[in-house]
Amino acid sequence: MKSPGWFMIIMLFFSTSSLMAMTPADKDEYERLGLSQIEWEMIQKAKMPKSKLYELLKCGISIREYFSSPWLECNISENEWISRRKAGESSGDIRTRERQRDAEAHRVSRDQWMTVQGFFLPGVRQFGRNEPARGYCMSGIAVLSLGLFTFQTIKTKSFQPLGLFFLVPDMLWSGVDLGIQIQKEQNPDAGRFTRADPFPARIALTLMVPLYR
Repeated sequence: MKSPGWFMIIMLFFSTSSLMAMTPADKDEYERLGLSQIEWEMIQKAKMPKSKLYELLKCGISIREYFSSPWLECNISENEWISRRKAGESSGDIRTRERQRDAEAHRVSRDQWMTVQGFFLPGVRQFGRNEPARGYCMSGIAVLSLGLFTFQTIKTKSFQPLGLFFLVPDMLWSGVDLGIQIQKEQNPDAGRFTRADPFPARIALTLMVPLYR
């Protein structure tokens, strides 16, 4: 087992070497800038240009904070992080806003996926949202429509689209209904001013219904 005295000797050696490499001019400069010796050593080790050092200090960014690379935690570039700090945002502000932005993007993606599911699985999402009446109605129409389509197609051994004529409007009903509900939850006042399209892309369906007199 190594004696702990050797560790202290090694640390003292490196500390003494660092102090010997530090010139009086260096000490005067980092003290003038309000920096510590450790911060000055970090700057020298990274070979940071003086122009960048002055820019960071002018923005109120500490050397320890900069070398902790906080922009990586926020998933933004170093230049963007410095620009936003220069604009007056603190590290906490940037971190909070980026987390909110990520959460908002996740929520939008989730809501869009729910709308797509509502379209392709009529009534399923309505059950999950405690709307059993709509869920039973939509899923019932879907099951009956698919059953009719399958039965007629197998029986005649040819494509029979009658069941699909009932299924497609049911899918649209389910998807649009879910999209409108999500829109209202996101912005309850939006309906008073404008009517937003619940789908990212519009789906148009035209049914030709004969009129008899």
